[in-house]
Parts: sequence; C-alpha cells; structure tokens
Amino acid sequence: MTMSIESEFAHLDLGDKRLERRACLVLDRWSAKPGASFPKMVASDAELQGLYALVEHEHVSHRALLDAHAFATFARIDERKLSTVLVVHDTTTFSFGGESERKDLGWISYKTQGFHGHFALALSADGARTPLGVIGFSTVMRPRPAPPKTPKIEVTSRQRAADSARESLRWGRLALEAAESLRGHAVPIHVMDSEGDAYVTLGTLERHAQRFVVRAAELARVVRSGEDGFVEKGALRYFAERSVPITAREVQLTRRRASPFPKARKEHPPRPARPAKLEMAAQRIRMPRPSYVLEDLPDAIDVNIVHVRELETPDGMEPVEWILLTTEPVDTEEDVLRVVDHYRARWTIEEYFKAVKTGCAYESRQLEGGPLLVALALCVPVAWQMLALRHQSRTEPDAPADTVMSAPRLRALRIIARKPLPSAPTVKDVFYAIAALGGHIERNGPPGWITLRAGFDELLIVERAFEAAKSIERCDQ
Repeated sequence: MTMSIESEFAHLDLGDKRLERRACLVLDRWSAKPGASFPKMVASDAELQGLYALVEHEHVSHRALLDAHAFATFARIDERKLSTVLVVHDTTTFSFGGESERKDLGWISYKTQGFHGHFALALSADGARTPLGVIGFSTVMRPRPAPPKTPKIEVTSRQRAADSARESLRWGRLALEAAESLRGHAVPIHVMDSEGDAYVTLGTLERHAQRFVVRAAELARVVRSGEDGFVEKGALRYFAERSVPITAREVQLTRRRASPFPKARKEHPPRPARPAKLEMAAQRIRMPRPSYVLEDLPDAIDVNIVHVRELETPDGMEPVEWILLTTEPVDTEEDVLRVVDHYRARWTIEEYFKAVKTGCAYESRQLEGGPLLVALALCVPVAWQMLALRHQSRTEPDAPADTVMSAPRLRALRIIARKPLPSAPTVKDVFYAIAALGGHIERNGPPGWITLRAGFDELLIVERAFEAAKSIERCDQ
C-alpha cells in the first residue's frame, strides 16, 4: 500500500482552488514534521500566515477535509478489492490548557476545556487488519459542568432514555453513517468496546441489518437461552459462564498504562505486556428490549455470544475476560477465533489516538473552536499515515522502502542514519532508521510515538537543508 500524503486530498472540494492548494501544502508540511509547532512546521512566514488563514477561513470546514480523506480511504478499499472491512468505533478526549477561555469550545471538567471526538476507523478484515483510514467522525461539546461539590440531580433510566440529544446515540448514528458511506465499496463489521453496549445501539444496528462485534458491559442484564425458542431465562454472565469451551489460544497482551481518569483506571487497570492463555466458548441468546427503551426498535435481538477468559493468570494480575455480542457465526473453532480477532483489532484505534495526540501533538495547538476542528481534520490523514507506516513495518517489513518514502527523503535518511542502510532498503529498514534518529534502541522493542516524532523531525531538518543547498547552487550557476 503506497502512502502518498498528497493523494489524501486529491478530491478535496473547498470551492476555491487556492484554498485547496494551500490545504495540500499544509498537509505536506504537517506530514513531514508531525510533532512540530506551526511556526517550526512551515518553511516561511508567508506559509505560516497561509496556514492560519486556512484554518480560520469561513469557507473551510473540517467536514470537507475529512470527506476528502474518506474518499481516499474508499479508493484504498477498492484498490485492494476488499468485500468486507472492520469499522472500529471509539471516543477519545481532547483537552486544552491555557490561562484564557477559548471560544466555541466545550468543557471536559470544571477547569479544563476540550471536547470528545468519536471516530470510525476502517481496517481490512483479513489477518493483517491494515489501517485504511477514518471514514466517520463526530464531536461531543459539553457545557461547563457545575462547580465541584455541587449536589447532583438524580436522573432515572427512563428520563435519560427520553432525551433525544443524549450522547450515547452517537454510536448508532455514526455506525449507520459509516455503513452508508461504504455502500458500493465494502460491507462493514462494526467493532465497539463496552461503551457501545446499549440496547438502542444494538437494536439500531439490527434493524438496519448491520454486522457487529461489541464487548458486553451489562453482564447482569436478563436474557434468554435454550434450544427450543430460548426457553431458559437468566443473567448474561450466567449463560456465558455455562457455555461449552470451543478452543483456546496463546496471545501476547500489550502493555496498558494507568488512565488519568479514576473510572477508566478502575475498569481497565494498568498491566505489563505478558503472554496469556485464553479459553473461548460460545452460544446463542435472545436479548429482550428493556422497558425504559422508548425508541421504535425490535422487541428482542438474537445474537451470538463469545466468552473469552484467561487461564492460569499470574499472581497479582487481573485475568482477561470478555463477553462479546456478535452477529457473526460461532459454529466452528475458526468462526470463534475470527470473532475474537475482530475484537482484538479494536486496539488499533487506541494506537491511532496516540498518533493524533502524541505523534502529531494535536492538543498543543493554540487555536479556538472552529479552527481547532479544521486543524484536527488536517491532522487525521497525517496520523493515519504514521499509523499505517508503523503497521506496515510489522506486517510487510520486507516491502520496498519507496512504497512509504519519497526518493529525496530516502537520500537524506541514507546520509544521517545511525547505521548504513542496505542498497535496497525495506520498510522495516527505514522505519527503524527513523526511530533511531529519535533515540530508539532496537533491542527495547517497537518504538513509541514520541520517539518516531523526534526521528521524523530530525530527518526533515536535513532534507530541507539539502533542498536549500540545491537552491543556492542553482542561483550561483
């Protein structure tokens, strides 16, 4: 998969060719130096003025920029002839500090401004799970909450369900938008973490014949099971624990850092990277519609469940356990493993968020509401390119280096690399050479986003120096 950043905006339509050219230039500059501040990212004061004029222009919307990247994503799907893709959904929090209040921006706490970005990231559904691009995005801009220690107003489940503007509806809405945008390209399988487990979300997907793999959150919900018309009634956890094991597998668990948010830290405690043996069981259940659900949805949803639990957990470690709700078949060992692999691919979107925040330093941008969203839309394809490069270095390490890097940049890398590059370098060769520029030591494992960003920055400085030297040489001739 060739990763040319210029092609991400090939179909950009801002109604003004000058704005479109400027957007492509900014995208190129950001891609070349993803972690730099805006003044250090551009090549001149004129370019800096043009960058700010672009993000603040009344006719430049983040939607138009995201649509252009989505169009390029669909082209990648068509090029690879993919009939099915995974669409991974998740929400991340963007927070912005500073002394003064920013206009047109929400709040994530009483003292901190920011917003929540809800993304739909497309991946190939094959064994590679290749990141293809972002095909859906929405924002949650919350009002400033009440001061600390203010008494909370209790809200019932029925009162929450009656709120047509409640935030939880974003899961189903974006899934349907993503499915519609994929029409004619590929069939989506929606993958969601436990926050996506709500009857309204699942019922909406069921009503529109959407396929999904969603991690269950409400394990005490009452469901039905049984061979003859779902005759037995009980809690979801009860049936999951009674499921007959189908297969087991050894996997490598990734490291999980402690979340800064207490609730998330409790639900997902930190853990070191370690091997784990997972046992998997499956069966079919019927999920009745809760009484508080007011939407016009099916009276019940028939889904398969896959129960994943860790065996022989090391002392002091929390065992891995998932109960997955899915429309995918679970009749054979291969079916069950496929469902589990679909859900494990969800971690890719967490890596994407790191590419946006750490790799592209998005939260350090000194902008206000609308321009900040335009900057995010410019950042989206840059972060995808960084994620795709790292993914390709792992899954296609022997691919030629020119599939991910231009000839001038490769020449610059040859000169400043910590150790000589081979005569015909591969993707892995250039990836680790860039990481080494940022201080990475290969025996320490895969490089992080900060290291990669530092390596890219150093490479760009040298590449621009070569360009400047050539310009001076041409002027002297």
